[in-house]
Amino acid sequence: MKEALNKSFSYHEQNGIEYYTVPAFTASGLVIHAFSGRNGGYSEGGYGTLNLGLLTDDDPELVVRNRKKFCEVVGIDPNSIVGTEQVHGDRVLKVTQAEKGHGALDKDSVIPGVDALMTNERGVSLTAYYADCVPVLFLDPVLKVIGVAHAGWKGTFAKIAAKTVQAMAAEYGCRPELLLVGIGPSIGPCHYEVDEPVLEIVKEAFPAWWKTLLEKSNATGATHLDLWEANRKQLCDVGVKEENITVCRMCTYCLPEKFFSHRAGMPGRQMVVITLK
Repeated sequence: MKEALNKSFSYHEQNGIEYYTVPAFTASGLVIHAFSGRNGGYSEGGYGTLNLGLLTDDDPELVVRNRKKFCEVVGIDPNSIVGTEQVHGDRVLKVTQAEKGHGALDKDSVIPGVDALMTNERGVSLTAYYADCVPVLFLDPVLKVIGVAHAGWKGTFAKIAAKTVQAMAAEYGCRPELLLVGIGPSIGPCHYEVDEPVLEIVKEAFPAWWKTLLEKSNATGATHLDLWEANRKQLCDVGVKEENITVCRMCTYCLPEKFFSHRAGMPGRQMVVITLK
């Protein structure tokens, strides 16, 4: 296996599969986790090659083969996966052994109406699927609780990352200041152009610091939004320590050789997965 540091995440490659991990999560010794890249799978065309999204128009048999290969490389049982519909909302679901395998290898069992998951049970693998949306991982290293959130722009403005922290606190007694958080690869402020209606939603969602999320392009005059910072700051607002948040800062649009990007016209999806050992 090759391993090297890439940005603030660690980069790994094995059997043609590329993936990324959060050093603080790895150092805890409590979890197996990974953010996938787009290479090393079986899908073709725009889904080439490691499309892990079952809720796409790709051949589901190839997606299942991709998932099995990725899980084998990472060290996770593919039958332990829990996958959700991801409706760009703010619903956080507590997961137990009863949900294990839902959305794992067929789209019919995907859990509807949910964008974030949390559990304190071993052997249950929480997942999210994304191209330009922001994947967020959570770990309470004291109480041994994990979470995952899918934060597109709608979910970001609905504060799903912050609400996942609050749900973990309410359900399991997690203390926000002890949580470790990883914000994974997604579209960066370099390419995330937004229009006036979205700007109004930004101002309403984050009245105290919305200006810090925006930047004008010198080339086009367009306004760009920083989803990484929007998620980071909302996490800090609910008590997560700044030093406990690791932001990947790899832009999916900038790196088509590494990642699928919806805005770049690529229909495939990456997967992030986490499970307690």
